[in-house]
Amino acid sequence: MRNNDTLSRLITNEIARTGQNVRKYYQRRLPSDSSKDYYYMLRNTPNNETLIVEYGFADSTGDDVNLLKNNWEDLAEAVVRALATYLNVSYEGPVGSDYYTVKSGDTIFMGNNEY
Repeated sequence: MRNNDTLSRLITNEIARTGQNVRKYYQRRLPSDSSKDYYYMLRNTPNNETLIVEYGFADSTGDDVNLLKNNWEDLAEAVVRALATYLNVSYEGPVGSDYYTVKSGDTIFMGNNEY
């Protein structure tokens, strides 16, 4: 209600490029006040363009469940590509496979503070 559909459309198109089943993008209004969004997170996030991305449903016969399970990185990267286009910044895909998985007991140090 406060945003246009440009970012949602870009994300939908990028997800479709991965081969995932795409339904639609839409906005749902609060039944008791049609000037507000139905979803709490969207309704109560001020001054930001907020949206929810659903990649599919693991229990749906219409979604490619293997694509959801095996290509989740491609689906997430589709959102990054769309956001880069939306923000008019260059897109540089993932660099290498230098990933670290956080384990129980790990700490993060930021300056002199431990989190």
